[in-house]
Amino acid sequence: MIVNTHGIVLSTVRYSDSAVIAKIYTEVSGLKSLMVRTGKGKSAIMKMSALQPLTLVNLSFDNTDRKGLRTPRSFERAEPLKAIPFDTVKTCIALFMAEVVARAIAEEEANEKLFKFLKGAILMLDRETKTVSNFHLKFMIEFSSFLGFQPADNYSNQHYFDLVEGEFTNSDVLHAYVIQEPTLSFFLHLMRVPFADHAQPRPAATSRKQVLQHLVDYYRLHLEGMKEITSHKVLEEVMA
Repeated sequence: MIVNTHGIVLSTVRYSDSAVIAKIYTEVSGLKSLMVRTGKGKSAIMKMSALQPLTLVNLSFDNTDRKGLRTPRSFERAEPLKAIPFDTVKTCIALFMAEVVARAIAEEEANEKLFKFLKGAILMLDRETKTVSNFHLKFMIEFSSFLGFQPADNYSNQHYFDLVEGEFTNSDVLHAYVIQEPTLSFFLHLMRVPFADHAQPRPAATSRKQVLQHLVDYYRLHLEGMKEITSHKVLEEVMA
């Protein structure tokens, strides 16, 4: 069966001199790994520009259950991103978001609500004119709701957020995975603020770094077998 769908490029791995294996999250078929032929020379440069992380694409492929890599029958950029490819900070955030999504999603099942959320987040990042220093943090909190482990908003003057249990608590936590002041208030604010208002407040870089590490830990604690996320280290350097 031939499938025509929108997709979001998450990552690519070189397959040969003229082809890459692209991991793409599609609107109608979930996560797919496809062999995309890039050609060589100038044509390869043009094709690879449409395979950068979080690029929105239109594609078609044969979804028949069979062994081996599928090759798209058609593949083209959809809505062009005007800022992400040219803004260093937004590029690093996009790389990080793409890695988080690729590490977190495994199923080959359609999830239109998730696809709509991811596409909306990409376009929001691309079009944002305010600071995006908190964007990736708010994204991780919102994305977790689609994965089934959104942090519980049970705050009532508790002193800790237990990353293992996913909730605020006053009980002494007997492990290292806990958020407390001075970053607890910032984390609570990120939980409650609408995504569109991610820019405020603007805490110290150290607070953002700490919350980012907490969220990376949170994902690894709640997603069994999740591989290590590494791109946040580059992001920390850019935003230092």
